[in-house]
Amino acid sequence: MSNKKKNIITFGGGVGAGKFLRGLYNFRSEYILKFVVNTSDDIDIYDVRVSPDVDSVLYWISGIIDRERGWGIKKDTFKMVRSNKSNWFNLGDRDFEYNKRKKLQLDSGITLSETINIKKDELKINNVEIFPMTNDKVETYLETDAGLLHIQEYLIKHKMSPGIKDIKFVDAENAELYEPIKDAVISSDLIIFCPSNPLISIEPILKLKGLQLIINSSNAIKVAISPIVNGLAFQGPILKLLKLKNLDCSVIGIAEYYKDFIDYLVIDNSDRIYEDKINKMGIKTLIQEIKIKDDDISTQLASSIIKIL
Repeated sequence: MSNKKKNIITFGGGVGAGKFLRGLYNFRSEYILKFVVNTSDDIDIYDVRVSPDVDSVLYWISGIIDRERGWGIKKDTFKMVRSNKSNWFNLGDRDFEYNKRKKLQLDSGITLSETINIKKDELKINNVEIFPMTNDKVETYLETDAGLLHIQEYLIKHKMSPGIKDIKFVDAENAELYEPIKDAVISSDLIIFCPSNPLISIEPILKLKGLQLIINSSNAIKVAISPIVNGLAFQGPILKLLKLKNLDCSVIGIAEYYKDFIDYLVIDNSDRIYEDKINKMGIKTLIQEIKIKDDDISTQLASSIIKIL
């Protein structure tokens, strides 16, 4: 029997990904872990370039996350934001200082992926690769009743209230997939789609040239975790976006989105009634508690998925 470590690659972004990857990170000694993170919600603001999804993953894994908010650094202060006239985007002072350093690094020619590795070392995150989906600039915009809005403007400034007419991933067609991701997918034994919003956290990654084809042709077991429990989204405009795309506003809509390229969908105990319908789409189900209220649930969720291997 081979003792060779198996390869696991994940795709995701936002709080859902951060919470789940916190648990999966506990298995870094037993498996080769590679986390691919959405960067299409990155934004230029306060004269810095902020990567909310990347930072969320880094902060959750390292344990410095502000758990009460679900984002940012615990015990951070907000003097910079409060002194700024345009202060709709909350960015803590420690967070801001980090992003100032990152902006200087990016302006000097250092790539986003290199800044992530620098921050990983600072936070003492080890035995895991964290990849941005691309080193190029891609941004998600929503065509809404209030006009064209950057995803952060929609989520925070407008509090998700305007109706959504369309989703645009600006410059995605020109962006290059971060090169190591290709080999990571090809060599993977397990591909996991985190409990992230598939339409704004997973879709922009899959839009990058060649990735969907590589995933589809991979022999890895492919698993998605539902970001919906009992008809309610963990957070964000998932239900609005499912409706926009004519997908069912439940775990069935998540199954419909992923049905052509996953083997398993992980759903909550409260959604057991949908099991047969999902199975009839050709997708197996794993059923357990998936609302990640603490690290124990996160670790248990990761463990149950790994057992598929």
